[in-house]
Amino acid sequence: AANKEAFIISGLIQLPNVISASRFVLSAAMILTVSQQLWLLSGAVFLLAVASDLLDGELARRRDQVTTIGGLIDHAADATFVTVTITCLALQQERSLLLPMLIILAFTQYVIDSRAHRGQRLIASRLGRYNGIGYFLFAGALLLDEVVTPSPIWGIALMLTYWALFTTTLLSIFDRALAQRQS
Repeated sequence: AANKEAFIISGLIQLPNVISASRFVLSAAMILTVSQQLWLLSGAVFLLAVASDLLDGELARRRDQVTTIGGLIDHAADATFVTVTITCLALQQERSLLLPMLIILAFTQYVIDSRAHRGQRLIASRLGRYNGIGYFLFAGALLLDEVVTPSPIWGIALMLTYWALFTTTLLSIFDRALAQRQS
């Protein structure tokens, strides 16, 4: 038991995992900056989160520090950051909270079905990967909506993107459930 705890702790303090975990702190910063309508600062927080997401995996591969716990930290930090960002901006812009709730459900299902909560490696689907990228892009688009005065077409594009992500997230949940049931 002591060796397992030491292994987990050593995995947590690896630089790529610290970078991934920074998105939890950035999630709190996003809540504060959006609630205070500090849009340029919110944009900076968003860019830091994106940079950390691009850096952590590459750094883990270069340093040969790709671990199961690192994958879980990375994906949990991503899910937390995009959910918090989309939720805060949805509340600010009086938009639906259905998508953030679905993101939480989809991520929870992803962890449970992969058995990541039991130390197994996360198993991503292609649609899940695309959704993850889409969540970041959508969060950035919602934030951009606050920073600049977009055209009315932008609002329509945001609405269509919202419902497209909602639909693909539902499809991902059903696809994962079917795959789990068949195995």
